[in-house]
Order: sequence, then C-alpha cells, then structure tokens
Amino acid sequence: MPPSSIAVRCADHSVRATLETWLTELSIAAPPGLALEVTVVPEIEVQNGERVFEQPEVGFLRRPDGRGLRIVWDEAAAVADLPAGAHAASVRLSVIAVAQLEQSLSNFFMAVVIMLLRRVGWYHLHAATAVDPTSRGWLFAGNAHCGKSTTAALLAASGWQVGTDDAAFLESGDGRVRVHTCRAPIALRPGGRALLARAGGIELPERGKVGYWPEDLGGVWTPLVSPEIVIFPSVGDAQTTGERIPAAAALGELVRWSAWVMLEPELAQDHLNALTRLTLQARCYRVTLGRDLFARPNRLTELVT
Repeated sequence: MPPSSIAVRCADHSVRATLETWLTELSIAAPPGLALEVTVVPEIEVQNGERVFEQPEVGFLRRPDGRGLRIVWDEAAAVADLPAGAHAASVRLSVIAVAQLEQSLSNFFMAVVIMLLRRVGWYHLHAATAVDPTSRGWLFAGNAHCGKSTTAALLAASGWQVGTDDAAFLESGDGRVRVHTCRAPIALRPGGRALLARAGGIELPERGKVGYWPEDLGGVWTPLVSPEIVIFPSVGDAQTTGERIPAAAALGELVRWSAWVMLEPELAQDHLNALTRLTLQARCYRVTLGRDLFARPNRLTELVT
C-alpha cells in the first residue's frame, strides 16, 4: 500500500506513526503538497469565538483574522488552524488528546483532512459511489439513515465496484466531475446486516455497526467514479420506486448533503460550481428503496433505463 500523499510533520514519533498509518489505510490519492503539522503541548486554552458549524464532538470557528477556519475537538483539547489559502493545517494536541488519539481520527482529524482537501478543489459530499457491470458511474447522496450503506453493500454483493458508503470528494476537471473516495469498510447497522443475511465483518463498537470490505461481499473497491446517475434515496417498506428530477431540484438536494459548502466564502463558489456540474452531467433520480431490492438488485438499473 503506497504512503499517503498528505504529509505528517510531528516530533512525536508515536503520534506521527499513528497518523501516517491512518492516512495510508484511507488510500486518498490527493494532490501533493498537503500536510498536517502536529505539535503536542501540555494543555490548550478553551477556544472562544463564533462557531459557524458543528458536528458531533467537533466545532468549526472563524479564525481571529476572519479568514480560514479553526477546528476544535470538544472531546479532548485539540485545535487545528487552517488559514485561508494554506495547504498545511497547524494542529495542536494536548497530552489528553494524545491519549485518545485513535478516537480522534474518525471525527477531528477527518474534519481537518476534509477541509485541507477543499483547498485543492476536492469537495466533500455525504454519498456512496459505485460502478455497475456496464461501467456506468453511480452516486447515492443523502443522510445517515437514507440507505446508502445498505445499498452499497447490496451492490458489492451483486458484483459491482464500490467506492465508499459515506464520504465522497468531488473534483472538477476537463468539464466533468469525478468523485474520489477513501478506503473504509461499508458500515452496516443491525437492520441492514439482517436484510443482507451477512455474518462476520469487522466490529465497529464506537459506531454500533459492523463493517465489510467490498471484496468480502463479492465486489471490488474503486477509488474513482465519474457519475452518470445520481440517486437521492430514502427507505420505504415494499416496492422500490423512483422518479427523475430536474437539475435544479438535484442541486438543492446536493447542497443539503454537502453541508460545508458555505463555510469559507472564498471557496464557496467553486464548491457550488462542482455540485452544479454534477447535476448537469448526470441523470438525477429520487428513489424510495423497498425490500424487493434484496431479491432484485437489478431493480435500480431498471428504474434508470
């Protein structure tokens, strides 16, 4: 597995090794030049300021100069500064945060990486990605309970290539939007696991889920997808149904699931442009996922034919 293109600079060898291993396992093929510059300090002052966005355990503040972001880990004292235009994040970890470093990776450090990637034109979207047997790229955008992960697992079990079940990064180039992914297990709740009738997997106790690599399910991981079909799923009970929606409605949906689009005004327009291009290059559908999909996975391809 090649080393990550995101450099880690830290005098603490243990912290550096943990972060480098994590980034390598994510397999994010980011443009070169990004870096995490990490310092371990005895303690960190409480960070006051205007919180412009929050997610569990992590707060986003405007920097004192009004440009760029300051990201705070609320679980333990850790702060990352990302000045406007900078390709390196300056991260300070308290000794308490170092003791919980593994816990910080999926929330605090992932938020820092997402904001770094935004500075090189990779824009985060809550979405699953896949490539069907005819080589068409698919993207499923929505929240944590819309069926993305279960659908990704079902498609992998049907022999599709699957990129991610949650974190996608949009990049515009040559007039098209491509979607990059990081490598992580498809994380299923007990209900999705029961519907797929799958045993085994990787226990993810901090999330209350079980993870499966696409290869474990019969599929293949793919790090890059060029979407031709965009689906906005929701979970139903009976039959799987869908309807095509216009680009304007699809853009509104994508903005909902790309929540950081307006965080930094200097980057907002390019982020919005990438979302707009995606709606123009793909056919977009609103789909209600029914239980029949587990007996007829090709029902999705029938809906978009």
